[in-house]
Amino acid sequence: MLASAFRSIFAAVVLLVAFPAVCIAQADAPIARPEVKAGDRWVYHRMDYWTNRSIATREMQVTVANDKIIQIVATEAGKPEIDESYTSDWNAVATSTNVFYPDNGLLKFPLRVGATYPVAYESVFGKARDFRVKHERTARVVGWEEVTVPAGKFRALKVELDGSFQRLDTSIAGSARNVIWYAPEVKRWVKQTYEDVILTGPRRGPNNKFGEELVSFKLQ
Repeated sequence: MLASAFRSIFAAVVLLVAFPAVCIAQADAPIARPEVKAGDRWVYHRMDYWTNRSIATREMQVTVANDKIIQIVATEAGKPEIDESYTSDWNAVATSTNVFYPDNGLLKFPLRVGATYPVAYESVFGKARDFRVKHERTARVVGWEEVTVPAGKFRALKVELDGSFQRLDTSIAGSARNVIWYAPEVKRWVKQTYEDVILTGPRRGPNNKFGEELVSFKLQ
């Protein structure tokens, strides 16, 4: 009887020791590229983080998705529908405001805590497409965080990207930082931010500070 009780206590201790290890292993497991499907939909607030307020609400709905590209239709009140293109890793190729060469490369699946990877791209925008910017970053997958957005609270993998930007049409250059909170259950990020600081040029100092936060989503 004593032996049976001892075995039960021993088994309970083993489970208690093993459980945290299992949780850690699951938390550190790589996050695969999302299986996006036609009809998947997300709504975001476009945020001005200088004033911490929403400046627009934007809906994105997938029309085509395969192992090479994700095509969406983006709608915003008072504006015409826009077709946008992304890689299957959700890296922007062409959006309502920018064209990226080859793409913006901010996410690299599978995502694993502790991973780092380089990011380099050019973005072109402006009515005449003459506003060209070279971007370079080092991305680091920091870890899991709970983040609260208008759509609710999510467990998200935080990716920090730090580096620089250089205007190719002027002498303006500086530091730049992106932060992405990617939630597997959403198949996309629930929040992302961008900010930069001008270090060379006629006007120097903090410049852009914007991003987006998830309002709602519906997956197929």
